[in-house]
Amino acid sequence: MRRLIILFLLLSTVIYADPGELNRYFINASAIVKPSVVNITAYEKRGRKPGAKLARVSYGTGTIISRHGFVVTNHHVVKKGDFFRAVCSNGKTYDMQLFSNGRYYLSDNKTDLAVLKLDNRDGSVFTPVKIGDSSLLREGEWVLAIGNPYGLRQSITAGIVSSKGRDNIGFTDIEDFIQTDVSINPGNSGGPLVNLNGEMVGINTAIRSGSGGFQGISFAIPSNIVRQVCYELTEFGRVRRGWLGLIARERELSYGSEKKIVEIVSVIRNSPAETAGIRQGDVIREIGGSRIESLGTLTRLIGNKGVGSRIHLVVSRSGKIHDILLILREKEEYERMQNDLSLLFQSYGIEVDEDSASGRIVVSYISPRSPYRDLVRGDIIVSLNNRKTETIDEFLDLFRKSGRKIDTMEIMRDTGIYELNLKNTDNAYE
Repeated sequence: MRRLIILFLLLSTVIYADPGELNRYFINASAIVKPSVVNITAYEKRGRKPGAKLARVSYGTGTIISRHGFVVTNHHVVKKGDFFRAVCSNGKTYDMQLFSNGRYYLSDNKTDLAVLKLDNRDGSVFTPVKIGDSSLLREGEWVLAIGNPYGLRQSITAGIVSSKGRDNIGFTDIEDFIQTDVSINPGNSGGPLVNLNGEMVGINTAIRSGSGGFQGISFAIPSNIVRQVCYELTEFGRVRRGWLGLIARERELSYGSEKKIVEIVSVIRNSPAETAGIRQGDVIREIGGSRIESLGTLTRLIGNKGVGSRIHLVVSRSGKIHDILLILREKEEYERMQNDLSLLFQSYGIEVDEDSASGRIVVSYISPRSPYRDLVRGDIIVSLNNRKTETIDEFLDLFRKSGRKIDTMEIMRDTGIYELNLKNTDNAYE
């Protein structure tokens, strides 16, 4: 009886709670964050002569993260633009300042984040958003989105956190999305996802839709990732990422209680994985105490770790469990190779490395957005455009001589040789 009375009292409190009290949370959170939200318009130069006309190519939202005018948004908002303008909540318009790279933005394609800088040479001081701890978000928690859907400035929508840690969706290379049912549409990208304390807990990025409009599922990049990426971009001009130096694949099992394992198929020469004694055929069980059940989980856990992070891996080998401790370091490429490797990834969404055991060219990464799905991690490249190749130097030399175009590629997978046609460059990665 006592429990029934307590339950009745709780329900009565919910039913008869002052709606104005709940409203105030939404109103206050919106008022706190709106001064930190800007409307971004991207323009493309038409013609190369001085005074070339500017044509609008996209619009989106930005979130101010410093009083000096640094703004975070999505890479896909700015990638096609040559020039940018932002309108603040008070209606004042600002152009963007050039960075030392000669562009108006610094970006990280793998997380789909970019940083711009409002031109405040007039002495303007801005209101930065307060960045909350996204790890404290709970499923079912109320959140708000503020942005510019279809160019409608400072629009506010609300919903709840549906899920956390979403990966294997295919929007970005490193995925750890917050899923919500907050309504966002084209133009919301780059705007803040906000808790009822008025703290940014994510950057709204994408929707799952068959029509192009909102259909009840939206995704945001967690604020903890946003904070790390923005620091790297503003301090170093790029994101320095920790690197394991191994290639793994999911393998389906037809026996036992496990349905799927993540197995190492190649270890990269001179990598932290090789130094730590990781071997081909090892099965990754845990990283940092988190169980590894998919490639997406592996990518998320490593991709969100900085250079110098100490990583504890648990692997199984020949029926035995091995504990391995290693330190992530930044992947270093020879300067002469860097441009070609970058162009290979930009055009095809493919990364290659040198296998530590054979010295052959191994496909170390395929972007989920790459249209060339016939390739898989661990494939050994044996020819490019009908020319045999055995080393990464030979591969890049052939890539350059082919005008950085790939028509055909022969790969070795398991015991078979397969020819792949990559000629349709209309589906280029970028």
